[in-house]
Amino acid sequence: MTLGNPAPLGLLCFGMTTLLLMYVEMGWVEVEFEVQIYGTAVFLGGVGQILVAIFEIIKGSSFSFAVFGCYGAFWLGWAFVFLERHNTNSSFGHAVYTEGSTAFLAQWGVLSTCFWVVARRKNICLNIIFALLSLTFYLLAIATSTGSEQVKKAAGYMGFFTAAGAFYTGVAELINEEYGRNVLPGLAARITPYREEITVDSISGRTAYDKRSNTLFLSFRGLHIRTPEAVAAIKESVKASIMAAQAPNNKVHVVVDYKDVIVAEPVLKVYWAMVAELEREYYLSAKRFAVSSFGTYDHEPVGVTASGLAPVAAKNRKGMYDRNGLGGMAPMEIVNEDGNETDDSKVGLVTMRSDAHEEKESDERARLTANS
Repeated sequence: MTLGNPAPLGLLCFGMTTLLLMYVEMGWVEVEFEVQIYGTAVFLGGVGQILVAIFEIIKGSSFSFAVFGCYGAFWLGWAFVFLERHNTNSSFGHAVYTEGSTAFLAQWGVLSTCFWVVARRKNICLNIIFALLSLTFYLLAIATSTGSEQVKKAAGYMGFFTAAGAFYTGVAELINEEYGRNVLPGLAARITPYREEITVDSISGRTAYDKRSNTLFLSFRGLHIRTPEAVAAIKESVKASIMAAQAPNNKVHVVVDYKDVIVAEPVLKVYWAMVAELEREYYLSAKRFAVSSFGTYDHEPVGVTASGLAPVAAKNRKGMYDRNGLGGMAPMEIVNEDGNETDDSKVGLVTMRSDAHEEKESDERARLTANS
C-alpha cells in the first residue's frame, strides 16, 4: 500500500486554526470569538496535526513528524488552557503568569527558529513560514512582557501572514500534485544534490576526517552513480582523503551517509568491487550514518531489478548478495539501464536479507519437503 502525502492536511490544519486566532490578536473580531476557536483548536489544529505527524513518521520524515507533532500538541495545550480559564470552578482562570507566559512564548520562538534552520534546505515557502512564525512568537513574548497592545497587534499581523503562508503551501502542494508539475511557485527544492556531477573534486568536498577518532565521514547523500567514471572518481577521492589524513598505517574507520543514493544497475558490480577493494586496503571498520538520540538504528536497504524479476543487492565476501556489503551500507535505490528510476508500482521490491535469514528459510523448506 502506498501512502499519499499527508503534509497538505497538516499545513491546512495549522493555517486555518492560526488564522482564526490571529483575527482576535489583530482586533478584527470580538475576543469572545475564542470560544469558537476552541473547537477548531482541538480537532483541526490539535488532533488533525497529530494524525499528520503519525503518518509522516510512517513515511520516514522525521522533520515533518517533529513539526506537526509539536504544533499539534501546542494547539491541544492552548485549548486545554482556554477551557481551564473559562471554568468558574478553577482558580487557574484568575491566575496571572506574566514571566512564565513570556518564557513559554519565547521558547516556542526558539523552537520555530530551529525548524527554520532545517527548512532552509527545503523550499522558499517553508523558509518564509518558519521565519514569520519565529517572529510571531518573539513579538507575542514581548507583548506579554510589556503589556503593549501595539506589539500584540503587530504579532497578530505577523501570525496572520504566517498562517496565510501555511494555507497557501498546503493548497499549492495539492494543486501541484494533481497536475504533476509546479503550477504554483515556491515549492521547488532549494537544494538538488541529484544533479551534481560526480568528480574527484566534488566528492572531496563531501569528505571530512576526525583525527581524534580516526574516522573518515563520507556524505554521499543524494548521489546518482551511473557510470564507471563516477565510480572511479569516488574511489580516487576516498583514497586521496585517506592519504591526506595521515592515519596510522593509512587505516581509518569509515562512516557513510547513503540516504537517497541511487546506483545504476550496469555499474552495480563495479561499484561494490571498488568498495570491497577500499575496505580491504584502508578500512578498519565501516558503518552507515544514522542519527538518533535514543540509540543507533539500521535501515533495511531495498533493491530493485530493471526487469522486476529478481532482487538486486550489495555483494558480500561469499559472492552472494545481501545487505551487509560495506558494513551494511548498501544503496537505497537502483535505476534501470536507461538511467531512469524504477517505478515501485511496476517492479518488484524486496528487502535484502542476511545469510543467516536465508539459511533459516532453506532449513525450513527442507523440513517441509521431508515431512511431505
